[in-house]
Amino acid sequence: MLKVKIFSQKQRQKFWYGVLACLTTLLCILVSPVVARDVVSQGLTASVVASSSQEEAAKNLYMSGRFAEAVKLLQQAYQTSGNQVEKAVILSNLALNLHQLGRIDEASGAIEEAIAILQNTANSPQRLPVWAQVWDIKGNLELAQGKAQAALSSWETTASLYQQLKDSNRAILTQINQAQALQALGLYRREISLLQSLTTDLQKEPDSLAKAASFRNLGEALALAGDIEQAKKHLQQSLEIAEKLQSAENIATAYLSLGNLAYIPGSSIEQKNTALAYYEKAAVSSTTATSKIPAQLNCLRLLIELEQWPAAQALYPEIQSQIARLPLGRSAIYAQVNLAQRLLEMRQKFPNPNPETIGKILAVARQQAQQLQDVRSESFVLGNLGHLYELSQQWSIAQDLTRQALNLSQSIQAPDIAYRWQWQLGRILCQSKPQCDQTEAIAAYQQAFNTLQNIRSDLIATNKNVQFSFRETVEPVYRRLVDLLLQSSASSQENLTQARNVIEALQVAKLQNYLRQACEDTKLALDKVIDSKDKTSAVIYVIILNNRLEVILKRPNQELSHYATPPQQKIEEVVSRLYENLQEDGSYEEVQQDGQKVYNWLIQPIEKELKDSKIKNLIFVLDGPLRKIPMASLYDGQQYLVEKYAVSLALGLQVREPIPLDRAKIKVLAASLTQPPNNTELSGFSRLANVEQEIKEIKKTGLAVNWIADREFTTNNFNKKLNAANFDVVHLATHGLFSANRENTFVVTADGKLKIDEFDRLFLNQGQKRDSFARRRHRRIELLVLSACQTATGNDQEVMGIAGTTVQAGASSAIASLWDLDDEASVPFIKEFYTHLGQPNISRAEALRLAQQALLKNPKYDHPRYWAPYVLVGSWL
Repeated sequence: MLKVKIFSQKQRQKFWYGVLACLTTLLCILVSPVVARDVVSQGLTASVVASSSQEEAAKNLYMSGRFAEAVKLLQQAYQTSGNQVEKAVILSNLALNLHQLGRIDEASGAIEEAIAILQNTANSPQRLPVWAQVWDIKGNLELAQGKAQAALSSWETTASLYQQLKDSNRAILTQINQAQALQALGLYRREISLLQSLTTDLQKEPDSLAKAASFRNLGEALALAGDIEQAKKHLQQSLEIAEKLQSAENIATAYLSLGNLAYIPGSSIEQKNTALAYYEKAAVSSTTATSKIPAQLNCLRLLIELEQWPAAQALYPEIQSQIARLPLGRSAIYAQVNLAQRLLEMRQKFPNPNPETIGKILAVARQQAQQLQDVRSESFVLGNLGHLYELSQQWSIAQDLTRQALNLSQSIQAPDIAYRWQWQLGRILCQSKPQCDQTEAIAAYQQAFNTLQNIRSDLIATNKNVQFSFRETVEPVYRRLVDLLLQSSASSQENLTQARNVIEALQVAKLQNYLRQACEDTKLALDKVIDSKDKTSAVIYVIILNNRLEVILKRPNQELSHYATPPQQKIEEVVSRLYENLQEDGSYEEVQQDGQKVYNWLIQPIEKELKDSKIKNLIFVLDGPLRKIPMASLYDGQQYLVEKYAVSLALGLQVREPIPLDRAKIKVLAASLTQPPNNTELSGFSRLANVEQEIKEIKKTGLAVNWIADREFTTNNFNKKLNAANFDVVHLATHGLFSANRENTFVVTADGKLKIDEFDRLFLNQGQKRDSFARRRHRRIELLVLSACQTATGNDQEVMGIAGTTVQAGASSAIASLWDLDDEASVPFIKEFYTHLGQPNISRAEALRLAQQALLKNPKYDHPRYWAPYVLVGSWL
């Protein structure tokens, strides 16, 4: 058994201080440049072949990541060149290098000058390939500046030019770039459609290394777009072609991409082992340090996460020796910083390596960045050095290094790394004094938040893992800012408002990441709705922080108030136990005990305020694991919450304008499926014997119902019926699943799965239809009822599936279930719900409450197992 020596906190701090006291001296040590070949991959197209020795040398410097030196050579070449097309080539390559240095304005100027030159050389036979490259680089520069629409236009021009040149591989790569621009614009469906259409074009091409690279790029782009299944398919095709052509480097690169696809921060041990196997194959297949090092670094990361210490200890010296073979360049610097980060992670869990090793690695990387005049790399190194000192609690040095890193990142307009140093500065300011310097710390966190808000979509568009690792890379910034804003016992209205806005921004970000599309539509602030339209409702906003629950209350025409509750037990433990017992018939006492604990956290402190304001409806904006608990089931010691209030959920502080339903005008489209299709993918779903009766009960209430049943309930038939008329309510009495994974969120039809990705195509047609003369705006769906659907495992992220389905369907609200419903109990519930829906002075939330109370009063169904799982998300009126 591996024995780990455990150091006390005091011993550890003393040891780190002793080592790091000498680190400032180490930073000044000159080192000899290392020797080998490096390739910089930033998603830019390769430059046109240089036509002079200076240009060839500049190209080699670019490939080695020595951008400042390349700029000097290209500027000299430009001065001596007399050929106009050659000048345009030089300017385009100059733009590439200036872009890497973060000198975006200069890079844009170089490209514009190249375009002006080429516009005056229309008769040159060399013009067309250069013209294509210039527009390609222009697109990259525009995307880097956040001008995604302009980038899309530039790349459309580029693709057209490459098609004229009959260069199909570069045309495909340019279309992949277009997909990146579409993603930055939030047009995920268009992105997927474009990427999938490229598959047909690629299949026609003969096998070649270029085809292997195109399949790999296509697979990586599909991974960014969230289509994991197709991404893996195309990466496997890239690997097969590379193996057929016996290209060791392409084989290694394909394995590396497959490993990146398999690895998701926070994933299961099985997934991590799968990714590790791919990375190990990539390292073994590779014949150069350039491709071997990324694979080995990823192996090291996973070995640390899997706590395989002997293997990790054996690997990192090997990586160090490989890095020593790299040339002086950005890739070498990044590799060293990456290694230092991995060793720091290992150091925090395991007594080796020596902290001095980490300090020396970063010292060398800093010296190399300065030697190359690479501001971005130097910022990256300094920030990590600041983190090293932060962990050793040498606050003054940590703060100074972090500020230097931040200043450098801002000088080159690199917000993707600036937010890290703003976040780090906030942490240091909070830890450096016995009492956190709240003013300065809040300012630092606010800057990090603002930066993230501006670049979040760009991060998602360029980094697959960001969308899956919000809790590690983004969420802490939001939550710590909220923590600081609410720490004061007398938080100002400004602080309370800002805290809600920050958390809401996080909720919106999560929903957009889940849907892989921008959430559009005109919305109203919840506060304004209850101040003017519905003065019987209150909003309860719950925020889970490290050491407490914060609850912010908004009552009609009242200022915000808030209170904090430090739970005596871990929130997750209580919530998980309550969630399990809610589904166990007969567990009345257990449900009421834990239900009362949650009630005391959230409701008990404001009982008087709610009563004084004559509140009848509670709108909850929930956080974390509390999302999987139906608030109706909370217990005050004598009554469930549903016996006192109507309850609904909101995704954030904005909603579509709530409009009460008019019972006389309600039109319902109902679809039911008794027997799921005989499909291996759907083998876990049972027969629903009562769905036919369920729909009959809706019809008995006198509402206008258009019904599709059983074999007629296909996706195509449903689509036709939906678009044949305006429906206010769509009722789906069929199995369905809400999952943390968007790909596994669907409802079951007679011909298979109707996935959430198809909801926008089906349902939004209802809101935007075309007749023979003009496009006419039709009513939105007001209510989507998913009567037999369930969440997959009770993960709080799966509530995002309900929310996502609602948004994707373009509905104002949805009713769904947090666990598997009792098929028999659903019939009386549905009967009661539709009996009351739309009646005068009865809102959707009140209709739901009355239906739940009807089951609660029935001895057969009085356990929360039967009536509690139904939740209303969205508009409650």
